[in-house]
Amino acid sequence: MSEELYKEMAQCIIDGDSDISAELARKSIELNMHPLDAITKGFVIGVNYIGDQFGKGEAFLPELVMAGEAMKAAVAVLEPELLKLGEAREMMG
Repeated sequence: MSEELYKEMAQCIIDGDSDISAELARKSIELNMHPLDAITKGFVIGVNYIGDQFGKGEAFLPELVMAGEAMKAAVAVLEPELLKLGEAREMMG
């Protein structure tokens, strides 16, 4: 289940689709997925792929920028969840 979601997350970054990246980030929260997992196992994979393609000259600046925007949209959704987890950890400690 989550493997498929991670693939979709990576793909929306590669496609530079901010709407879908934010939607998938919200979906991951609904599924109680750890926000860091969503970022590192999903969205970052797409960012790394675009970075590699850019390095090889197979992707260009507009694609890189769009991937960055899609990543920002996903992180904007996940950040409050990360902060909640951080605060919960502090309260326990």
